[in-house]
Amino acid sequence: MRFRTVEDPAQVPLAEVDGLISLRDTMPGRPSISLDDQVAVGDFLRAELSTTRLKRMYPLLFLTSNRENISQLHHQAVMGRDICTTERPDLHLLWHYSRIFIKPVPQCLLSYSFWEKHLSRAKDEDGDELSLEAMGFLRTYSRLIVHESDFHLAERLGLLPRGVTWEGWNHFIRGFRPLRDRNLAPRYHYGEIRLTRLNIWHTVLYGTSYQKIYHNYATIFGGFGPLYLFVFGASTVLLTALQTGLDAHPDGSMYQNLASRFVPFTLVLTMIGLGFLPLLFMFYQFRELLRFIFCHRELS
Repeated sequence: MRFRTVEDPAQVPLAEVDGLISLRDTMPGRPSISLDDQVAVGDFLRAELSTTRLKRMYPLLFLTSNRENISQLHHQAVMGRDICTTERPDLHLLWHYSRIFIKPVPQCLLSYSFWEKHLSRAKDEDGDELSLEAMGFLRTYSRLIVHESDFHLAERLGLLPRGVTWEGWNHFIRGFRPLRDRNLAPRYHYGEIRLTRLNIWHTVLYGTSYQKIYHNYATIFGGFGPLYLFVFGASTVLLTALQTGLDAHPDGSMYQNLASRFVPFTLVLTMIGLGFLPLLFMFYQFRELLRFIFCHRELS
């Protein structure tokens, strides 16, 4: 399904004098790729920039994020978040509790000549311009790196290529700061996206999580512990209070009516609770077995 989300693609807001690196015969930052190999260049750019999965979720992204909610790098620590670098563009600025994923700036985006000769005509899987992805991506960095402390933090985390100076970065990024949402790729109409909400809505639409958060059963099932303790603790308190009421008022019809309804409900709830985790474990095991049988047996 396609949605019209780019009304007026903007011109690349980068002057030749503001480029930070010069272009040679190979891909900046990936010398094994020749710039004469257009197929390899296109594949590289799609891997570095494409956010097609999030674009297909665009009608529901407003349920997972707010616009313009990108905190500066130094403020991420204030909010108690660890910055995790990722090379996947579709994980850029997704956050999960105490972690936020940020993609480093590809070296090729710092070259004016690369924008002019290669990026301006590159397309994603749906045929949309990858330059819109690149402009949106760099606009996020104009929000992430505002102060010199942000710049030094980005250097330390490896988010910026080596050799970039604070002064040079300011000249380079200034043209991307005022870009409007309607001129950019759909994903960049939103800022930081909450991964837990995104997983929920991705499961509703496609039956699977957008990105696995936990990779072992101990962590998955450990999350049920607090909920189980709360439910069974509350049930125990209610049953104790009901028993006290029956002892104090053995002929009280109100307590007898409550007991006749609440006790069976508690028994059913207990049986469901005892059976849920084993059944869930069996479901995961069966699903994993099917995946290995049908998906992971063929040789490459």
